[in-house]
This record gives sequence, structure tokens and C-alpha cells, in this order.
Amino acid sequence: MPEFTLPQFIGILAAAANIGIAVMIVILLGERSHAAWTRVRLRAEEFIALHAELEASAGESERAVQQMREDIADLKSQVQRAEQDIEALNKRHRETDLPVGYTATPVDVVDRRYRTWRVVVRNADLGADAGSFSHPAHRWIEGRLFDVPAANMDYAVEMMQSRFLARDGYTVEPARHFDAKDPLPAEAG
Repeated sequence: MPEFTLPQFIGILAAAANIGIAVMIVILLGERSHAAWTRVRLRAEEFIALHAELEASAGESERAVQQMREDIADLKSQVQRAEQDIEALNKRHRETDLPVGYTATPVDVVDRRYRTWRVVVRNADLGADAGSFSHPAHRWIEGRLFDVPAANMDYAVEMMQSRFLARDGYTVEPARHFDAKDPLPAEAG
């Protein structure tokens, strides 16, 4: 067995300790690098999963956008058809002679023995359906005048109520006094 002197023995121990420390450092560095590599690998897997999820979401969004574009195109064509229908209706209304603000005498109730009484017939429902204030049907809101031959105003109102029924939305009442030269409210505006 070789003999070592104390300083040699201490030197060998110091060298062994240094080698042990170096080995421990290498082992610790290996463990840290392995842990770091594991974290990097896990993080990469998270990114891959997130990327796949984002691609799926982007695909769904693209399909939704395409569907919306198709819906918009359908709505545009519906709006165009509606505008064409409105234009055709407006043209028909311009070309059709419709009575505006008139006074009528029901022909089948003319009895020359009686005086004529002026009554006004209104229907807010018919006027509201007309849409435009310039449309003749809108005049039903303001009222249409009728000269009715009858014994008195009550009979004249009753006669017109039998023609224009309340269940259909009509109201019949005596007209306030109009001179022949005064325009009807419908004609004034």
C-alpha cells in the first residue's frame, strides 16, 4: 500500500472534494437543464394546442362571415325588390285618379222631399294604412263629407251609420258648417 504524507493525503482529499463538487455541479446543471427542457417541451405542447384551437376558431369564424355575407346579399336583394315594388305602387298611385277631399250624395237615398244634411264620416284605421299623408286614403282620418237627404240630422247620421258600420272603424257625426267656398280640411293642406 502506498504511503502518503499528510500534505499529499490532504491534497488528494482536496482534489477528490473538488472532483465531487464538480460532479455535483454537473449533476445539478443536468437536472436544471432537464427541468428547463421539460418546461420548454410542455410550453411548446401548449402552444401547439393553442395554435390548433385558434385555427379551428378561425375556420368557424370564416364560415360565419361567409354565411353573413350570403345573408347580406339576400337582404340586399329583398330591399331591391321592395324598392321596386314601392316604385311600382307609387307610379300606379300617380297614374290612377283617386277622389281627393270630396262631398258626395248617396244616390240611392235621394228623396227630394227632404232637406240635405251634411255629415262627416271618418275611419282612422283606413287612413293609417295609407302610409303617406298625401295618399287619398289618408283623408279618411280627417273625414269625408256626405250630403244626405233626411227629415233631420239624426236621421241623416243614422242612415250613414247603417252604410258605414262602427265595427269596421267608421264614425259618423254631423259636419260643422262649411261654406261652398271653404276648402275641406283635406284640401286645405
